[in-house]
Parts: sequence; structure tokens; C-alpha cells
Amino acid sequence: MRTVLADLRYAVRIWSRTPGLAAVALLTLALGIGANTTMFSVVNTVLLKPLPFEEPERLMTLWKGQQGEPERLNITSLPDFRDWKAASRSFASLAIFDSAGRGYNLGGAPEPEQVLGLRVTASFFDVLGVRPLIGRTFTEDEETPGRDRVVVLSHQLWTRRYGADPGIVGRTIRIDGEPFEVIGVMPPSFRFQFWSGPRQLWVPAGWTAGDQERTSNSFICIGRLRPGVTVAQARAEMDAIGRALAAAHPETNPEGTVRVVPVQEYGVSGLRSGLLMLLVVVGFVLLIACANIANLLLARAAVRHREFAVRSALGAGRGRLVRQLLTESVLLAVVGGGCGLIVAVWSSSLLAALLPASLRFVALRPLEQFELDGTVLLFAFVVSCLSGLLFGLAPAVASFRDDLTGTLKDGARGASAGRGRLRHALVASEIALAFVVLAGAGVMTASLMRLLDVDPVLDPENVLVLGMSVPQENLYYGPPGNPHFCQALAEHVGAVPGVVSVGAISHLPLSGGGAGRSFVIEGRDDPGPGNQPSAGYSVACPGFFETLGIPIVAGRAFDARDQLGAPAVVVVNETLAERYWPGEEAVGKRIRLDTGEDEPWLTVVGVARTFRHYSLDSDLVPWFWRPYPQSGWPVLSVVVKTASAPQAFERAIREAIAIVEPERPVAAVRTMEDVIGGSVSSRRFPMMLLTVFAGLALVLAAVGIAGVVGYSVVQRTQEIGVRMALGAEPRDVLRLVIGHSMRWAIGGLVAGLLVSLAVLRVLRAMLFGVEPTDPMVLGSVFAVLLLVALGASYLPARRAMRVNPVEALRV
Repeated sequence: MRTVLADLRYAVRIWSRTPGLAAVALLTLALGIGANTTMFSVVNTVLLKPLPFEEPERLMTLWKGQQGEPERLNITSLPDFRDWKAASRSFASLAIFDSAGRGYNLGGAPEPEQVLGLRVTASFFDVLGVRPLIGRTFTEDEETPGRDRVVVLSHQLWTRRYGADPGIVGRTIRIDGEPFEVIGVMPPSFRFQFWSGPRQLWVPAGWTAGDQERTSNSFICIGRLRPGVTVAQARAEMDAIGRALAAAHPETNPEGTVRVVPVQEYGVSGLRSGLLMLLVVVGFVLLIACANIANLLLARAAVRHREFAVRSALGAGRGRLVRQLLTESVLLAVVGGGCGLIVAVWSSSLLAALLPASLRFVALRPLEQFELDGTVLLFAFVVSCLSGLLFGLAPAVASFRDDLTGTLKDGARGASAGRGRLRHALVASEIALAFVVLAGAGVMTASLMRLLDVDPVLDPENVLVLGMSVPQENLYYGPPGNPHFCQALAEHVGAVPGVVSVGAISHLPLSGGGAGRSFVIEGRDDPGPGNQPSAGYSVACPGFFETLGIPIVAGRAFDARDQLGAPAVVVVNETLAERYWPGEEAVGKRIRLDTGEDEPWLTVVGVARTFRHYSLDSDLVPWFWRPYPQSGWPVLSVVVKTASAPQAFERAIREAIAIVEPERPVAAVRTMEDVIGGSVSSRRFPMMLLTVFAGLALVLAAVGIAGVVGYSVVQRTQEIGVRMALGAEPRDVLRLVIGHSMRWAIGGLVAGLLVSLAVLRVLRAMLFGVEPTDPMVLGSVFAVLLLVALGASYLPARRAMRVNPVEALRV
């Protein structure tokens, strides 16, 4: 212990003698370790940290599966849930909640507002293992209509809107214009989100007539395993239950499979590869930083060569010298790691603030911040120590190879040749690593550029989008609660000066949302259970297609004729028309929703141009729309086309909508251009991070090349002087220095190219319209790094050209 303390004191004295070198090394380490700590904090939050629930490893999600498609998970229906619950013995409890979720409108003081809420079964909170802070949660009898006018509030809503008043329990508040009794408030640690943002309130399921249908797949099921039951046992049991349901109800359960997925794993499979890729990339940046510092330490060790020789002559063994060198490097790395933590605190906060909405909604994992908890701090410490050992290894190994005795005899410069090769090899490795990072950023950028070139078909210019919930007695089915909503919307919003047109849609294009319906085609044979044609499904107000500039290529769009009680109609897209009526005129054809014989026949009155509904990189899928007055939906996006910048009209539009629905405020106001931008944010964000890392790698590689070439010039000053004394021209010296440097640089470029060809294939799932080994991208990266290497070598080479032979030979 005493020896270690002595080594540390000596290391502090050594570094204090070269404060400039120490500052450069600390800055390099702070950037490298800070970036790695930041990325690990993200990985820790999303992938490693247990969910904030009681025994989260026992929490499962249950889905209706599809044979041959293990990745496809389908939501379930209330009757299926009841059958699962009755037959299962693997689960201590099961619950379901509304898959869609929606905005609930709070009335009264201080002012009406819309918040995200969820309808759930009474067992929902028991499955998650959470208890209310005050009050209680739901009972089973409150799931039934008439007894379901009770609500549980989140701690955040209770604090923000109701001033954390403990007397809120038992009080009546208005939700969607109806009185609800507050029965409980959840603790502050309970943050529930699944397919969208954190929920602010929960209401009982209040089963509707549509919920009772086995075809109404509208719910997500979660369950808690009994103690001692494994996931494999639960899967085997649920598969058997699924097969039994398929035999009993082949028309609605044709696949006969039930998927059991641990909640810890759900929702992160698509993120895991991307996050790990970014962690590897930022690890490459740290390796480049370590190579730079190793080169600095090699140069410094050459200066200290006589010191090592003296200490060796006084009895210090090789092992003692190596331990001293590693102590100095680890001390530097630990201090650099501390500086890196400061960088990580700042960059983690920035990263959380910049995280796009499309990446925030990881199931049950709120991503408002990335905490630097004990796991992250331990990671930073371990990375710091390993970095110190890594960049301290080069001078330590070099000391093994040096002839310390010869140094005292003849002043030895002879050790420098081997070290020169080692320094150039380190630079070559930097270039290779930088090549991989730049190539990754390059293909991601090319992918985004291809994506942005996709024609959205619709026209987003000067379109304002306002989200709102509307009356709907039978959620997702049946006529709307306010059949005159579209007409009133057109009258009041359309009368606002500057408004060109107005419409509304249940699932806004390019927002990621959608629903599906299977249907029967008039005159076609029944294909059997589970084989009915299906397509994406939305309901829309007249004016929707015109407002978003979606062309109607045949027939007409919805208009004032399409009211409740009028002949039922539908508009389909070109993809649906071509798939089910190839070579025929789709207008006039009829379909019927596959939810019962009492469903009306829907006459196709128009065909719309196909556009990518979910996002710009989604497939072109069949889709059809029904007019809102004939088939309601509880959540709508009002779209308003204005004559100029739409934000200027927001207040007037809000006031007009308030006349139509006084107790239903709008929320999530944005422009359609923002919606389109958000649809590519899940690709833009990792590309942005990769670009930052690539820039950092490029700068570090350039600094490393310049440093090594500059030091090489200093070491070869006498040789250069001899060459010039013998008649060498300055351009010969320039060619000599740059040529020697570029041999190593080209070696690094070739190695980087080969590694990129092998490694970048993991990005394939994240790319659009470009191959991970795109020759144009790889060629561009090769050219950029070659120019950087030339530029970094040229500056010190110019100094070599100005060497005075007389002065050089005196050295």
C-alpha cells in the first residue's frame, strides 16, 4: 500500500511538470469517456434498468399471435381475455387496458384541458403491483356501465391541476362533460406509458356493446406470473389455450397461438440493435482518443528515457518501472473520467431534451431524463481505469524493449525507431476506427436523404393539426355521439378569415397511428375464417382529402350527402382498388365490414391516390375511409388549411372549435410539416448522434496524424539535415515525410474499409433505400480521410522543408 501511495505521489509530481500535456490528455479523455458514459446511461435506462414495478421479471404481456410470423403481435378482445383468464393457471392475475388510449377532457377551473388517460380493468393496478398514495383503485363491479363514473388520478395531474389537495378523494370532477368521482391518487413513482405518452388518469373499462364482440380486438393484456412459474411454462399453457380457442371460435381465432412476452423485453427489441450500435461507435471514438494519448505518452517516455535508465541503474526492475507508468496513466484516466462525468451530466440532459417524441414512447419506460445512477457511475469508473491501462500499455511495452543500460553509455537515441513504428501503427488504427464511424454516419445520412426524397403525395403547406376527443357512446364502433360534428366544424372553423378548408381524420397520415378492419367483398366466395381481405381503416369528415391535398383519382370524396341515415359509402385508395378489383372500375363496388351480418354494405364512391400512411418509410398498404357522420371514432385530428402561416390562426381556430364542442379542448397543436418531420425523427436522431461521433473521430484522427508526423520530424531532424547537406531539395524532404506518413495512413484506410464491409451490415434494418456497404458512401469516406491525412501530414512536413542543415548537424 505504501508503494502504491508513493507511485501516486510521484505520478502527481510528474504530471504537474507538464500541465499542457496533462490538459490536452484530460480534455481528450473527458470527451471520450463523457460520450461513452452518456450513451451507456441511455442503454441502462432503456435496456438494463428493471421496470419500476414490484418484481418486474414476473410481468408479462399476452398477445394473439400469427402462425409463421413470431414477431407479429396482435391485440386481443374482451371475450378472448375472459377465456384466457378462466383457463390459465400460470398467472396470479391478468388485466387488460385500452390499446388506443385517448385524450380525456377535464372541465372546470382553472380552465378546460385535455390529458391522456386509459380505461382499464379493476385488476390493472394489482397486476403491476402498485398501490395508490391516497384513496383506492377500482373494484370489479365498477367495470360495468352505470357504475364506471369513477377515476384515479396520476400524482403529476393531482399536483399540477388540483394543488396536491388530499381532499380530492371523494370530490366530483367533470370528464368529457360527465361527472366522475375521484377515488384515488397514484404515487409519484408510478409513470405508465405504453404506445404513447404517460397517462394522467385512469377510468374503469365500462364495457360497451362493441367490446363484447369477439371480433373487437381493442385491448392489450398484461399478467403477473405465479411464484415459481417460468416464462416457458406460461408459454406452453397459453399455446394450449390458444389452440382450444381456435377450435371453438375458428372465425375469430384462426391462428390458435398466444404469445407471452416479458414486459422487460417488449418494445425494446427494435431499439436494442440501434442503441448497442451507437454504444460500439462511441467506444470506437474512445479507442481513437486512447491511441492519441498513447502517442503523447510515447513521445513523453522518449524524453524520460534517461530517467528510466538512471532508476534502472539504481536497482528499479522492469516491473517496477512498468507499474509506475501504468499508475501515471490510470491516475490521468480517472481524473479524465471525473471530467467526463461533468460532460455526461450536461450531454445526458441535452440528449433527453433533444430526444424526438417517436423515440420517447418505450413501453413502461419514461425517458424524460437519463439518470447517472450507481450503475452508470460504476461503468464510467471501469471505463476510465481500462482506458488508463490501454493507453498506458504502449509506453510500458516500449520500456520493456528499450536498452536502458545502453542509454547511460552513449546517450541513446536508438530506442526511437521501434517507438516510431508503434506510433504510426497507433495512428493507422485511429484511421481505421474513424473510417468505420464515418462510414456508419455516411450511410445513415444517405438513407435519410433518400427518405426525404420520398413523395408524401399529400400537401403539408399551411396546414394546422389540432387533436381532440369527441363524443362516442360505443368506442370505435357505431355512429358518432355527435353526428353533426363535421357540419358544425365546417361552418364555424370554415368561417374564420384566412381558413381555406377544414376537415378531420381519426388516424392522421404520417403520425404512426392506424387501425385495421377485415371486410367481405360483394359477390366473392367466403375465403374462410381468418382469410378475409383486410386493410387500414380510418373515418374522416368531408373536407379531409381537399385540406391535405390528397388527389381523388376516380369518383368523389365525402361531401354533405354522406350523413347518418344516408346510403353508407366508403373511399378506398388505389392500392386497395388494384388488389381486389384489378382491371375493374372500383367506384360502385361494395364491401361489408366483417363484424356481423347486420353490417351495412358500403358503396365505393371514390378512389384516392395511395400515400405512405404510417411514415415516409412505411409500405404502401391498402386503406379505406368511412365518413365520420356514418361511423364515429373517439379521437380526431382536425386539419385546417390556411392562406398563410397557420400558427397565426391557432387562437381563432381554437375559439371556433370551442363553439362546436365547448367541453372538449384541443391538444397537441402542430403543423402538418412538423408531423412529416416527426415521421423521420426516429432515423434523423441516430444519424445526428453518429454524425457528432464521426466529427469527433475525424478531429481526433487528424490531431493524431499531425502529432505523430510532427514528432517524427523532430526525431529525424539530424537525418533530414544530412539529406539536405548532400543535395536533397525541400520538395524531396516534403515527399519523404508525407510518403512515410501516408503509407501508414493508407494501411489504416484499407483496414477500415475491410472492417466496414463486415461490420456495417448490422445497420441494414435502420436504412432506407441504400445498402450499408454503398460504394459511393465508402468511396467518399475513403477520399475524405485520405485528404485529412494528407492535410494533417502536410503542416509538419512543411516545417521539415525549412530545416537548416547546419543547425541540424549540430544537434
